[in-house]
Amino acid sequence: MQVLIDEFGFLRLKKNLLEKLEDGLSVEIILLCPNDKKSIKMVNLAKKITDLNGEIYFVNNEDLLKKNDFFGIFDKVYLISKKNYDKDISNESLFREKNSFFESLSIKSNFLNLFSGNIDVLFESDKTIVKRKETFKLSWKVKNSHEVEINNQIGLVSDQGSILKSVLNDTKFELIAKNKDFKVKKIVFIKIYSIDSIDFEVSVEDKMLNKFVQISPVSFSETLDNYAVFNNQKVRLSWNISTEGRFYESKLGDLNLKGNYEFIFSKKKNFIFKYLTENSIQSKKLIFHGFDDKRIENKKSTIQKIVDKVYSLIRIK
Repeated sequence: MQVLIDEFGFLRLKKNLLEKLEDGLSVEIILLCPNDKKSIKMVNLAKKITDLNGEIYFVNNEDLLKKNDFFGIFDKVYLISKKNYDKDISNESLFREKNSFFESLSIKSNFLNLFSGNIDVLFESDKTIVKRKETFKLSWKVKNSHEVEINNQIGLVSDQGSILKSVLNDTKFELIAKNKDFKVKKIVFIKIYSIDSIDFEVSVEDKMLNKFVQISPVSFSETLDNYAVFNNQKVRLSWNISTEGRFYESKLGDLNLKGNYEFIFSKKKNFIFKYLTENSIQSKKLIFHGFDDKRIENKKSTIQKIVDKVYSLIRIK
């Protein structure tokens, strides 16, 4: 049995082919394909056929495939063809033509050697930590594999290549390579570079409570925070930046990435902090506005009234 067929027909004949091979029939198959890629389904079926002593030839020829001229020759006597031919050609001539054509394709160079054994995979990215939408290059080189596929809408690829990509979030790229014996997975993980924002904890000393109390800004944005504090009140700024970089303030100079700064508020005060990394610079401005502490004034007024009352009572006595 000699058959010229495409991959779709090859897979549809799976059951019949295997049954005939198990019955001892000699089978030769020529597979016409548009390119060198071989699906794992085709490879698996080809392996079963070759294990049963069938012969398979692989011909990469898109023009022949488009002709859709598939046929089968049985016992070197019978011809079954999908295409209708000119009635002027005799059956004998047509048979000889098809037989000669089949023999011309079933040569040693077209014999399908299925890859087996270990698969070598190199899969890497030129950057593994990137900013959102930053471009990076995925590259791969695979040996001894019939099928190579990469997830995240990349799909089937050649044995060797590269592609430019960008992502919005942490993303795992998985390459899967297969041959008739093995399936190998390799992973490249792309991490989005997260830069620490310049965040402060602002506390003020409350003399009535005799401790520092954290306060919130009266207005805030990504680059500017406004705070209200009492005049002559002690203020403490604290910060903790976990990533590497340079941190400094326009008047205070270079600062540690973790630390604090205290001052006594006397008048409107501005700070301009900057955080410099390899790829970016952030700026944060803090403005402090002062107010009189009415609680102390009321407390003093109440104490004075008590003192005046006591003094008046003493005078009366």
